[in-house]
Amino acid sequence: MDNSMVGKRITLIEMVDDHDPIESGMKGIITHVGGGVINVRWDNGRNLGVIVGEDRYTISESTD
Repeated sequence: MDNSMVGKRITLIEMVDDHDPIESGMKGIITHVGGGVINVRWDNGRNLGVIVGEDRYTISESTD
């Protein structure tokens, strides 16, 4: 993974192992990618990364 994903939209399907997860269906903007984590600024104002290979999500080419 590389930072070419920065600025793309992400939609969370399921956050598997977090004590205070983002709710399913929430959308956000990818802010950084590295170390197996996609860092996201979610539309609800939170900043929390998804773990590649554990959490389920979709990434859109659109920035809308």
